[in-house]
Amino acid sequence: MRTGVRGIVVAAAMVAALAGCGGGDGTDPAGGATGAPGAADAAAATGGKEQWQPPTLDATGLLKALPVSAEFTDGTYTGGDPEVVPEADAAKFCADNLEGVDCAGVKSGSIKDLVLAGNSSDDQATFTLYTFGTEAEATAVLKAVEKKRQAPQGEGGPFTPVKVESGGADESFAVERDDYVGVYMRVGSVVSYVSTGDFGRERAERAAQVQIGRLKLVLGGGDPDA
Repeated sequence: MRTGVRGIVVAAAMVAALAGCGGGDGTDPAGGATGAPGAADAAAATGGKEQWQPPTLDATGLLKALPVSAEFTDGTYTGGDPEVVPEADAAKFCADNLEGVDCAGVKSGSIKDLVLAGNSSDDQATFTLYTFGTEAEATAVLKAVEKKRQAPQGEGGPFTPVKVESGGADESFAVERDDYVGVYMRVGSVVSYVSTGDFGRERAERAAQVQIGRLKLVLGGGDPDA
C-alpha cells in the first residue's frame, strides 16, 4: 500500500553529516531530539521570555526512533536498513507516502520495513516518520491525509475507519481495507505513519504502539536501545 521511494536512499556519509548538523546547543546526544534554533534570540526579542518550540528530531533521532525487530514477539522479523531523507527530498517523500497531500513545513523523514521471516504471506509493516517545523504544520498534514482517506477510492473501494489505540500519540486515526491497516499519528511536530499488510488490526495496533513508544522516548532525550 506504500509508494516506493528507494530512489532517495541517503548514504551513510550523508546521515553522518546530517547528524552533525543536528548537534551542538539544544541537541541531546543520546536521543537526537533538538530544540528550536535561535531560541536565545527569540527570548531576547520577547523581553527574556523564551518562545516554546516542540522538540524535533535530527538525523540520528530519525533513525533511532524507528522500531527494531526485537520489539516484536509474534515472530522473527527482518527488514532493510533504515533510511533518512534530507530536507531537499522531504516534501516529495512525504507526499508520495501520505496520499499526495501538500506536506508544507516538512523538514526531513525516515523509513524502515519489517517483514515476517519464513512466511509465505505478505506480513509486512512499513514505518515512516516526518518532522515538521511546528505542531500546527504537522497537524494540518495529518488532517489532510484523514480527509483524503475518507474520500471515494476508485476500484479498490472505500477505506473503513477503525479504532486503534496508539499508545499515547497526541492525535491519531486508522483505516483498513482488505488486508491493509494504516495508522497515522502525531507526537509534537512529528508525524508517524505505520502501514501494515496481513498484520490484522491487533498486530497493527501493537506496531503503532511500539512506534509511538520509541518516538516519545527519543523526543524526550532518551535512548530506547540503552
